[in-house]
This record gives sequence, C-alpha cells and structure tokens, in this order.
Amino acid sequence: MLKYIFTCLLVSLITLLSAQPNQYIVFESIKEARKIPKTVYHLNLSQSNLRDIPDEVMRFNNLKILDLSANDIRSLSKNLNKLSNLHTLNISANRYLRMESVAAVLQSMPNLKHLIISKNNLRQMPLELTTLSQLEILDLSSNHIQTLPPQIGLLKNLRVLKLYRNHMNDLPVEIEMLKNLRELELSFNEFEVLPLEVGNLDSLKVLSLYENQLEEVPVTIGNLGELKILNLNGNQLKELPETISELGSLETLELAANQFKSLPEDIQYLKNLKKLNCFSNQFKDFPKVTCKLKKLEELNLASNNISSIPKEIKQIYNLQLLNLYNNPISDNNRKKIANSLPEHVKIRF
Repeated sequence: MLKYIFTCLLVSLITLLSAQPNQYIVFESIKEARKIPKTVYHLNLSQSNLRDIPDEVMRFNNLKILDLSANDIRSLSKNLNKLSNLHTLNISANRYLRMESVAAVLQSMPNLKHLIISKNNLRQMPLELTTLSQLEILDLSSNHIQTLPPQIGLLKNLRVLKLYRNHMNDLPVEIEMLKNLRELELSFNEFEVLPLEVGNLDSLKVLSLYENQLEEVPVTIGNLGELKILNLNGNQLKELPETISELGSLETLELAANQFKSLPEDIQYLKNLKKLNCFSNQFKDFPKVTCKLKKLEELNLASNNISSIPKEIKQIYNLQLLNLYNNPISDNNRKKIANSLPEHVKIRF
C-alpha cells in the first residue's frame, strides 16, 4: 500500500512539473538562457552594463518577466513587442532612458500589466504613460515627481500605484477616476493635506502615507469601506476624523510617530481591527477605548508616557502582543500588568 501511495505522489509531482516547466527559474544571463530558450519565463539582466537591449532577448518567445534595471539603456527596442507574453517589465535606474520611446513601444504590448520605472530621476510623470490603459501596476517610486497629470485618470485598469520617495505634495482630482485601484503608496513624500477625492477610491485596500507632513486626515476617508491597511506613521497628526469609524474592513492602523494624546471614541467601531500601532506619541494615559476592540491582536504603545493600564484590558480577548516598552511603568505595576493578563499574551516592557 505504501509503495502504491508513493508511486501516485511521484506521478502527480512529475505531472505538475511538466505542466509548469521551469516557471520559477530566474535566468541571470542571456548565455544561460540560450541553452533552453523555450523555458525562459523570467530573465534578469539587471546591472549588466547594457546600453541597448540585446536582440537575442526577443527570441525568448515565452518570456513573461524582464528585468532591465540598473543599466544605461537609452531607448527601448521596437522589437520588444515581439515578446507577446511579457507581462512585467522593470526599467528602473536607467537614468538616460527616453520616456517617449518607452511609451511608443509599450503601446504595442497589450499583455504588459506591470511597469516599474523607479529611480530614473523623473521630475514628472511622462504623459505618454497615461496612454497605457492596460497597466495594472505602475511603480514610479524614488524619483523627483511633485504631482501627477490629470490624465492619470485614464489608467482605468490600474490596481497598484507606487509613488513613494518622491517630492509629491498634491494629487489631481482625477485620481478619483481610478475605480479599480487597490493599493496607493504615497510614503516618504511632502503631503500636508490629502485631497478629498482620495475618499472616492472605492476599491482601495491599502493606503500608505508613512513619513509625510499631514496635519489632518480628510473626512472622506470614511468612504473607503474596503480599506484593510491604513499607514499614517511619521506625520504631524493630533486627531482623526469621526468618519474613521466607518472603516469596517480595517485590520491594520499605523499611527506611530505622530502627536496623539488620546484616541477618538470612534475607534471602537473598527470591529475587524487586528493591529494598532501608536508607538512614539504623547499618551499620558492608556487609551481605554482600545479595550473595546475585541479582535485586536497587537497593540503597540511603546515610547509614550503611560504608567499603568486599566483592568478593562482583559476585554481584548484576542490580544497576543502588548508593547509597553519605554514607558514610565514601575516594577510593581509591571508585575500587576503581567498577572492581570492571560499567559499567552506577550508583554514587552
């Protein structure tokens, strides 16, 4: 019987591997890929001192992912459209790359879904990119972009937009037209105010505004009923709008390194919240409202000015981690806290 089971498992494994030959192999050179061209799905030519894309690349008909980052490529070959299966292209860190040539070539590649153009010293988003309506993921991070053109709204299929580490301080109202957007990454920019239109991104699940200069969160944030992760770490926030209570799907709320002295009572309505990070704020008292968050698993209150916690902490039935590091809690109170919580709760002092 064991021999029969082993044989069946072996046959199943062989069948699976045959159905997806070398799908996860990353070829690091053309020389390596040349040996078995039909099984080249992912070709990484990053940091290869390329000035042009080698013609031989176009012979890998099954290529799906092409990484040309960190080279000195000036323009994209028109023959790139021969790679009809290509869905991901990384042309980051090619500082001499002419964007007009990029769009002209990519327009003839309808299967291209994921485009990475980070670290290219761009001072604005090339208008030509807004014609690539098939794009689902666009990464323009680590450039010098200050805002986006109104035509950004033309990218109707965009699911992920990454703009972190730029110099952005504004978004066009047309951003609200990206109805399929799931993730908006705006961290490490210069936003003081977030446009109200962001609240019209109905499908958004991840909104990251880490390390900006925000002094307030727009009331329209409450419209983002699908939002699961909201990262507001490293801003100048002192309060949250009442509409925060309408984020019924929210699971992670990051508020570290702000200026909060307390949390609004509306927080209690975040019924699905699992992680709350309030590290390095200005709390003098433990925020009791957190004790009403029944699904909370991780609560970070490190580096505040809290000296004790309320007995209601026991009401957070799912709590796994309580971080109270760098708070003025006496040894006696530490013992009381440790004794008041179930053994499975990990406490950091």
